[in-house]
Amino acid sequence: MFFYVVLSVVFAEMKVEVVPKTFSISLNEIIELSQKPSPGKLAFNEIYFADKRNGSFVSSQKKSLESKARGMITVTNKNSISQVLVAGTRFESSSGKIYKIEKGIVVPINGTLDTEIVAQNAGVEFNEENYVDFTIPGFKEQRSPKFNTVYAKSKTKIEGGFSGVTLVVGAEDLKNAKNTLLKDALFETSQTLTRKTPEDSFFLAQSARYNVVSENSEPKAGQAGDKFNLQINGSATGVIINKKSLEKFLGKQIPNYDVSSFHFRIDNLDNLSFELVDFKPGKSDFTLKVSGIAQFVGDMDKDQIQRIVFEKQLKKSLMVLEQFPEVSRVKIHFRPFWLRSFPESKERVEVEVRG
Repeated sequence: MFFYVVLSVVFAEMKVEVVPKTFSISLNEIIELSQKPSPGKLAFNEIYFADKRNGSFVSSQKKSLESKARGMITVTNKNSISQVLVAGTRFESSSGKIYKIEKGIVVPINGTLDTEIVAQNAGVEFNEENYVDFTIPGFKEQRSPKFNTVYAKSKTKIEGGFSGVTLVVGAEDLKNAKNTLLKDALFETSQTLTRKTPEDSFFLAQSARYNVVSENSEPKAGQAGDKFNLQINGSATGVIINKKSLEKFLGKQIPNYDVSSFHFRIDNLDNLSFELVDFKPGKSDFTLKVSGIAQFVGDMDKDQIQRIVFEKQLKKSLMVLEQFPEVSRVKIHFRPFWLRSFPESKERVEVEVRG
């Protein structure tokens, strides 16, 4: 029997059941926020990330448009002297269409040189999908032997020629496309900012802003195209606050409030109403209005309760209640039930949070 009693004492266990206090408090608070910690103000930080997005859109503006076909050719000079060709020199394709060079060139002795040509007139008929040969009609008119020794061949397609009514990328098209991208950007980046918020912080969703750094469309505004692609490069910013600091500030109406020993959390923080006053990204101070019914619940740190109960040998419920103001009810169970010996190790003190 004595041996059994000794074992019971050695292996004695204690279970502490705690129920946290809860308060439903109507809030209508005005908080001054500042990036620089100062008395009476709540500190905040900004979070940021870069973003890039693009989309394809349909053009709607019609316009009478004329454009000349362009392309690259390779000019060959088979003569023993270099060949000077002045700006405006004509080149005739094998199909009889006339093109010109816009800048003067010098083709080396028995060599070649690439240059751009532009159609004499606007129109789709000057577009050439296939690679074609060119001669210089001026040499033919002069009956010069160079007609056979200086010639050219297309190096690229000759394209871009048009004359008529066509769809172009309009300013309103670009504006609407940009608004569509920005609407998606603000929604998606707000979610990303929420995910990037540290666990100990609260993200003010109303502070989310998207700033366009650069934008580019292809084709450009005013250019022909029944569709266009718009790309924007931007950055997303938002404001975060330390969650515990915010809860302490809002918990002033809790009975017997003591900021130095505040152990409450707000279970429905996301459901409260937050209004930002005089806020813009980069501003160091602004005002936050918070309203709604806040559900405050005692924040139970089981490890801390276990440690303090063991170190202070808190054997009675009242002793635990006095030690932890965030607790509303306590039940203590000993194992074996008939023994009231305090456990010999902290690990034999079990804490269970109920409620």
